[in-house]
Parts: sequence; C-alpha cells; structure tokens
Amino acid sequence: MTVFTKVLIAVDDSEQSRRAVEKAAEMALNGFIGSIDLLNVYNTGDVDITKLHNQERLDELRSESLRILKMYEGLLKEKGVDCTLKRAGGDPASLVLDVVDNNKEYDLIIMGSRRINKFQELVFGSVSDKVSRLAPIPVLIVK
Repeated sequence: MTVFTKVLIAVDDSEQSRRAVEKAAEMALNGFIGSIDLLNVYNTGDVDITKLHNQERLDELRSESLRILKMYEGLLKEKGVDCTLKRAGGDPASLVLDVVDNNKEYDLIIMGSRRINKFQELVFGSVSDKVSRLAPIPVLIVK
C-alpha cells in the first residue's frame, strides 16, 4: 500500500541531502512512496542577468545543478528507484513551495536539514524551517 503517491525531494550538494535521498529510496523500496521528483534550486540572488559575464555564471550554476541532480539520480537508480529531475533558479525555499503549489499531485516533501549555527538561523532562517512552516503538505526533514 503506497502511502505517498508523489514525493518532491529538494536536494543540494550536502551530506544531509544525500541522507534524504537514501531515506526516500528506502521508503520507495518498502512501498511507502510511489513516484519521486528530485528538485535542485540554484541560488541566482547574486547574478545580474543584464551583464554579459553573469550569463556565464548562470550557465555554471545550471551546470552544477544538473551535476547534483544526476548524482542523486544515479544513487536512486543503483537502488532500483526511478525519479524525474527538476531544476530552477531563485530562492530555494520559495521555489520549493511554488513547485508544490503549482503541482497539486505532491503529497510529501523530503529534504535534508542544514547544519547552520544559531546566529545564521536567527538572521537568515533555514530553507527546511521555512518550507516546513509554510508547505500545505507534510514535510519530512532528514538529519
């Protein structure tokens, strides 16, 4: 019996994301998850697209995003789990929430927790904290 039919896993290049993907694979193999979409959001906050050299920076960010997604796709495929890849540029928490709002089929978000210090959390907040507070569906945060 599948508990979650369509799951969004938000990933970056961190150990916490790796653990989140591994937990999702385990859940999929045990029948708790139907389909998986991997999402990587590359932060474009410091890129001014009106400047020519920043187009190169944007291309680098997109290329790195695809590398990260392919790495996790490989990890899932090794375990016999299929997935779909998605990437976008912008603010990570906002885009995760937008993807879920725009696709009503998602019924779970899985993401890793970021290890930030108390000062960083106070000033910036964490992506997982913001998503878990504002998402309209359950969020599984893997440590």
